[in-house]
Amino acid sequence: MIRNVVFDIGKVLIGFDWMDYLRSMFDDETADRITAALWGTDYWKELDLAVLSEEEILDLFYSAGPGYEKEIRQTFDRIGECVTRRDWVIPLLDSLREQGYRVYYLSNLSEHVLFSNDDAFEFLKHMDGGIFSCYVNTIKPGLDIYQCLLDKYGLAPEECLFIDDHPENVAACRKLGMKGIIFTDYDQFVIDLDKALTKDRTHDKITVLCYGDSNTYGYDTMTGGRYPYEKRWTTILADLLGDRYEVIPEGLNGRTTAYDRPGAGWKNGVSSFVACLGTHKPVDYLVIMLGTNDCNAGLDLSAQAIAKGMENLVCLAEEKSPELQGYIPEIIVTAPAAIQGNIEESPFAYALSQESVSKSFELGELYREIADRHLCKSLDATTSAEVSSYDCEHLTEQGHRQLAELMCAKIRECSFVIPAPQSVKGTRK
Repeated sequence: MIRNVVFDIGKVLIGFDWMDYLRSMFDDETADRITAALWGTDYWKELDLAVLSEEEILDLFYSAGPGYEKEIRQTFDRIGECVTRRDWVIPLLDSLREQGYRVYYLSNLSEHVLFSNDDAFEFLKHMDGGIFSCYVNTIKPGLDIYQCLLDKYGLAPEECLFIDDHPENVAACRKLGMKGIIFTDYDQFVIDLDKALTKDRTHDKITVLCYGDSNTYGYDTMTGGRYPYEKRWTTILADLLGDRYEVIPEGLNGRTTAYDRPGAGWKNGVSSFVACLGTHKPVDYLVIMLGTNDCNAGLDLSAQAIAKGMENLVCLAEEKSPELQGYIPEIIVTAPAAIQGNIEESPFAYALSQESVSKSFELGELYREIADRHLCKSLDATTSAEVSSYDCEHLTEQGHRQLAELMCAKIRECSFVIPAPQSVKGTRK
């Protein structure tokens, strides 16, 4: 459930259009040269980090714009003219607080900009607190600045909705389990925020949607039926996570990542994926565990092609989730238990080969690379969950419990626990 709304500041809660500002002061060529010197390098980030002195940073700006030292200094000294107030901000913040939300800021911002325009920053008096990069000497999208916010105010990441105009900053917040909205313009932002809060308002549990194949369905290889409800990994996971969580199994026997099976195109994982996201919205955690059926000899897919199918699903979740619920869920890309054992004796021997076995073992590393590219979580169960020696590809009862324990640890983990700074300077309120 969302309890905290966290805002970036620059180009979200304030306007910061340096091109209009510069063109009001200089000719186009000079404006372009100053833009390149101040914002065409990483030197502005040094200002936000506040490790170097302002004079040292100005020297860096001068080095990037030789011959324009006077104009650069003038631009720097009058930067408050570049910062503009947004009249919708304070009413929005007040409305959120009246509805019971706590509102925070998390901004790459220097003291130089912060104290440049009192009117534009009046909204700070209407917020519950936050973190400025200049006071903790670290910037987004580095994960430690997000952790500073969580630690300072004791916030649960899954209860935080973060708004930023940079996609990479929103992607980084998701890595820690926060929800995120990319700010493009006010009109779209209001739509996304309304979806996120409306869908979440009566959503008092943290939902975990598990999208998979027969192992998520709970196929029992010895009976050809289904394991009892209480023995399936999704049920065990729900018990381990506790009452705050709702675990939703979406398992289909024979489902692939993104490929049609002969005579059963409806088992293509793409075919029902968006519908499942819509059916169970809002989704907080999305577990995608597919790939075993893609290894079947009849499909003739390489391990790389299977991974591409998984990545298609991740991209679909990133594309469609904002339309459905306003934000992208935390995605856990899961490599299933590998095919192993005496496949010649398996009742599925007709579909298996030694190549199937080797491909299934390759998925762990390939899926981890996908997760890294998309800043998702990954879980490798290729060798960590027991597979039936009878059919070589379905989980045993023990395997279901092992997978549930692995997934519980993954959901609960905070991979980037960074000690809170011993002292954080007071913020301007």
